[in-house]
Amino acid sequence: MSFWVEYPFLSIPLYRSIWKFIDFLFPPHCAGCGLVGERFCPDCSQQVRFLEGNICEKCGEPLTFLQHNIQECNDHLKSLKMIRSFSFYQPPLSLAIQKLKYHRDIGIAEVLAIYLVELYNKNKMDIDMVIPVPLSKKRLHDRGYNQSFLLALPFAMMINKPIKKQSLRRFKDTSSQVGLDRHERLINVSEAFIADSDEVNGKNIILIDDVSTTGSTLEACAIALKNAGAKDIVGLTLARAVHTRNGFSDQLNDAVTAQNF
Repeated sequence: MSFWVEYPFLSIPLYRSIWKFIDFLFPPHCAGCGLVGERFCPDCSQQVRFLEGNICEKCGEPLTFLQHNIQECNDHLKSLKMIRSFSFYQPPLSLAIQKLKYHRDIGIAEVLAIYLVELYNKNKMDIDMVIPVPLSKKRLHDRGYNQSFLLALPFAMMINKPIKKQSLRRFKDTSSQVGLDRHERLINVSEAFIADSDEVNGKNIILIDDVSTTGSTLEACAIALKNAGAKDIVGLTLARAVHTRNGFSDQLNDAVTAQNF
């Protein structure tokens, strides 16, 4: 099965041509620094460093973090095979994600999806389909789009895999995850998702989201997919939230904005 089953009219050259035409009509500003003419300029792009070194095999967090508990991580993420994030949630990547998520800068998604492709290639994954983490109907209505789908669409095209956004649905509205700890996050999204067994049974799946903090949302999605018969499930995100003394980096940067989204 190829990507084109659900989106037969799209291809990466066409998709990029559309955005080049839009950029010509409405010159973009770099989502990281504001430079006119670039969606994400070379200087900002070079500052986004790949997470390398000794990382947790389950969640992908660097093991240099003293507070990381491998056993707790394995207990928390039982349905996911693993989570991998390209970089830390810090500028300029965090600024680009915020522009995509809260400021309707949807053109940046195609640029950021390239990081997901690099992550996919580095981890040599054998998968059957791509599924974006779904939003609730209320949040989708308020925001107008699902940022995870906007990342997953060009990603799926670039790796030539089918994207199946209807195979996983969020049927329960939940409050924002910002400000919640790991246990509270998992409770908040518990049983919020349902998967289509006809689509996912026996399949290896990549879940796409923008940021991984504790992995609770990805795990809740994986539980629904496993219950529907899915095989191996991997979570890929652009960024990994950084632990600080005051909380997670995504909570500190997004708390005010997220109240309205």
